Amino acid sequence: MRALPRHAAPNHAASRWAGLTYVVLSEPKAGSSEAEYEDAWFVSGARSGKRGRSSAGGCTVAMADGASESMLAGVWAGRLTRAIGGFAGRDLNAEVFAERICAAAARWPAYVNQYVHRRERAGRPVAWYEESKLEQGAYATVLGVSFRWNAVPESGFVDPGIGGTWSAAALGDACGFHVRDARLAEAFPLERSADFDTSPHLAGTRAPDRELLEARTVVRRGTWQPGDVFYLATDAAAQWFLAETEDGREPWRQIDEVCDGDASDSSRAWLDKLRSERTMRNDDVTIVRCRLGSNAAR
Repeated sequence: MRALPRHAAPNHAASRWAGLTYVVLSEPKAGSSEAEYEDAWFVSGARSGKRGRSSAGGCTVAMADGASESMLAGVWAGRLTRAIGGFAGRDLNAEVFAERICAAAARWPAYVNQYVHRRERAGRPVAWYEESKLEQGAYATVLGVSFRWNAVPESGFVDPGIGGTWSAAALGDACGFHVRDARLAEAFPLERSADFDTSPHLAGTRAPDRELLEARTVVRRGTWQPGDVFYLATDAAAQWFLAETEDGREPWRQIDEVCDGDASDSSRAWLDKLRSERTMRNDDVTIVRCRLGSNAAR
């Protein structure tokens, strides 16, 4: 695809307070530095460097993949994930998804002005060829998944031990995979490895068309049971995941092995192997594994 990058070692961050634990695997494309990583992710209520706490009954996980041909795409991806992650477990639909994208885009000019001033103060003013890039705006694919816990009958208290509901909204080719009882229950928004191409729908900063964003947003809903696992992945990893399942394999087992490993360089070595074997495209990779329910902390 076009891609935008970030980090390598598994980031083990647990949200046991909500019956959800997650692990993030993030790595820039081979040959690129961590500073060139242009993916982004956000988990509402996460405690390791994330904002605040989630509401008592839900959590939203968001990821975005910046378009590398646009300037400041990694920054834009990060702002998108915070905007979508701010739903903190509330229901996702095309209308509110588009609203959040447009609201983030409305704040973008102020950020660009600050960026230009910082460059000037640092003695590195924006070059003429960068000016046109800034005018064209930044672009990214974006995916959000919200999880809510069911309430205990008659008590009104939420309990992740009895399951809940989930809703997802996606623009572009970052994908979510719902695995239950070691079987792929659902893939969204794309369902086949052949569905990926080089021109996915993108969320942009320049005069976004809210109605068009709504029309292009793919929405999915369902229920989850204790022990279910969701894997969110940017395009290169998502395409690999679907190709593996099409060949009768269970790619989540490889992801679990890396997520549960202790070696800090395990994700890098795993991705290097897949890339060298040409089973995964050389692109920025971000995978977020979310385990849900009473056994989420296992």
